[in-house]
Amino acid sequence: MWGMKNRWNPWRSLRCRPDVTLVFADPGPGTLGRVDYAHQLITLHPDLLQTERRSTLTHELIHLERGPAAPGCEAREELCVDREAALRLVELADLVTAAQWTDDVHELAFELWVDPDTVRVRLRHLTGREHAVLARVRASRDGESSDDGGDAVEVETWA
Repeated sequence: MWGMKNRWNPWRSLRCRPDVTLVFADPGPGTLGRVDYAHQLITLHPDLLQTERRSTLTHELIHLERGPAAPGCEAREELCVDREAALRLVELADLVTAAQWTDDVHELAFELWVDPDTVRVRLRHLTGREHAVLARVRASRDGESSDDGGDAVEVETWA
C-alpha cells in the first residue's frame, strides 16, 4: 500500500465534513455500516479490520453525498454506491501495479488496502481500455503475447 498513489482518503474526507459524526457501534444485523441521514451520522461496526473500515467508510460517505434512495430504488442505489466507492478507492495505476504480480482478489485487496468486495466491484466495472491495460500487464507478467490488446480478458478470472 505504501507505494500506491491513491488520492482518495475517506478519513481526510470525513475531517472535511464537520457536519458528519462517525461512531463505532453495531449498525444492525448483517451490516458493516449505516447512515442516518437526518442526523448526518455514520455508524461503522467496531470489529472491522482497517481495510474494511476504509472501504465501508467510503461507501457510507458516498451515501451521504448522494442522499437517500428513492423508494423502490434502494438496490440500484447500493450498486451505484458500490461502484463509486470502488472507483475512488482503486485507481487503475494502483491496480496495474498490484496486478503485475497477482490475480488473487485477496492479495490484490491487501496490496490496494481495501476489502476483497471492493476489488471485485472495481474489476466488474472495468472499461474496455482498462481491460486491455490489465490484459497486457497479465500477459507480460506471464510471459505471453497480447497482440490483440487484451480485450478478451474475462472479469470472472479475477473473482
